[in-house]
Amino acid sequence: MSRKVRAFEEAFAPRRKEGEGALLRRDGARVLTWERTYTLLTPLFGGGVEPREADPVSVVRATEVRGQLRFWWRALRGWQAKGSLEELRKLESALFGSAGEGGASPVAVEVEILKRGQDDCPFTDVPGKKFPRAHPEVAHPYLAFPLRRTEKDPRNYPVRVGVSFRLRLRFPEKVGDLDFREELEAALWAWETFGGIGARTRRGFGALLREGSRPPKEGEVREGLRRHSRQGGWPEGVPHLTPESLVRVVPLSWRELAERYQAFRQARPGGSPKSPGRSLWPEPDEVRRLTGRHAAHHAPRHPVRKFPRGQFGLPIIFPFKDKGDPPDTTLKLPEAERRASPLLFRPLAERLSVVAVLEGARFPGKRLVLEHGGRAWEVDPRLTLEEAKAIPPLRGQVDPVRAFVESL
Repeated sequence: MSRKVRAFEEAFAPRRKEGEGALLRRDGARVLTWERTYTLLTPLFGGGVEPREADPVSVVRATEVRGQLRFWWRALRGWQAKGSLEELRKLESALFGSAGEGGASPVAVEVEILKRGQDDCPFTDVPGKKFPRAHPEVAHPYLAFPLRRTEKDPRNYPVRVGVSFRLRLRFPEKVGDLDFREELEAALWAWETFGGIGARTRRGFGALLREGSRPPKEGEVREGLRRHSRQGGWPEGVPHLTPESLVRVVPLSWRELAERYQAFRQARPGGSPKSPGRSLWPEPDEVRRLTGRHAAHHAPRHPVRKFPRGQFGLPIIFPFKDKGDPPDTTLKLPEAERRASPLLFRPLAERLSVVAVLEGARFPGKRLVLEHGGRAWEVDPRLTLEEAKAIPPLRGQVDPVRAFVESL
């Protein structure tokens, strides 16, 4: 038993047992213990104290699990705040603790590593080759690109495969009007259905498989949303899922889904990798217009002057390789380094995946900024219906994220 769990039990001063896994604390509240075992369906991406690396001591950390449960509780149960961000913080602190006046969480989280797994590399160097070789059987290179070496960092980072762990939660069944059992059941369900452990879980890394469970059907996922979530009451800017959110369960493997995603994000008219043709998206030509630079055969011609792919998350770096084209430029929010994607997908089984779109304002009252070399241009990611019709991958859908999900 860990020191942390022992201290928790002493603080609650149990007087007697009341059924399996239950204790009584001094105020009469039952203290429940839940235990669940998980195997990772996909590689663990990072998750340690160092970016892009697994933790050297504990492959899966209790603090990381607590953070995941916080996020998914907020994404499913935040409607209880009735539109108040302050009320949401109070509810969240009561469950998971806070660094301020709320203090420690009544929920004890303990992780027992059953299998540490082993490292495997999505990219390896080949003597005499400029770029490393991709290993899609480990992880699709389009999703694993942050692990590939660059000019600034010459290392190809590994992922960890074959990981399994046991999770124990110990918590009071109810404190005042707050039903801990109900709230944690919702957070665990959402985490097990849509989430994972480690980094890049929104792209399927670290996907969880709970021991004794089976992959849910789309109707069961929808029923879970109806049971745990509501349509209204969400504070502005809080990513969330409701019974009406765009959610699909599709008969595609993780690799197949990654290929569909890459093809959508990089849509080109050509049928050959050696001659793909110019992008069907407007961003490259708009970068050329704004910077006043283009290759001789790349004069800007796209009719739309927007940056719709900013809807998939920020920042985005636009690289150009032809002589005369602009240098790399970065699309970002004016005041933030990163904006997580509202799109998430992960495998549920070998050839079954869930895809969902988190609701909530993506750019609250802000346009975006395109930056290069000290210069900046204010740009817009939002499309009109007429502009969407001029971008073939969208098929008239003004929201690129929704358009991708509808294309599956």
